[in-house]
Amino acid sequence: MSSCDVILLPTDFSQDSDQAFELACSVARDQVASLVVVHVLSPETWPAHVPKAGPINEASPVVLDCRQQFKQLNARAADIPISFRIVSGHAVGAIIEVAHDEHADLIVIASHQHSRFHEQLHGSVAEGLLRQSHCPLMVLRQPTKRSVNPPSPQTNTPQKP
Repeated sequence: MSSCDVILLPTDFSQDSDQAFELACSVARDQVASLVVVHVLSPETWPAHVPKAGPINEASPVVLDCRQQFKQLNARAADIPISFRIVSGHAVGAIIEVAHDEHADLIVIASHQHSRFHEQLHGSVAEGLLRQSHCPLMVLRQPTKRSVNPPSPQTNTPQKP
């Protein structure tokens, strides 16, 4: 990987995003890069009474929760220069815009496992970023969850001669 100065990490504060945060921190340490963590307030997830346009209400419970989550991430990043952004809009476009504004050299994102129906209906943020990003993308792909039946125990009984 060529040298990079700014790494962008989109987060939804999920366990998958938490693993991507660890990966982004590792890469930032190796590259001596800064980390920009962005959370997108997506219109489809907003409550009906919240306006879909305009500035973000810093006093809203959603934003206050994001700020609390950012504090926890900041404590874990310790030695990495890190900044946080909350933006609103559709995920892919908002992330691309932040990547452009922050002059990101790399985007690190977790890929969530969704059903085929969900992917067809909503698309994938990681896939959208792959198609539209101006910079390299590192996707932390999560293994699919399968139900695995453990092998039945086999006994090794000595045979009589």
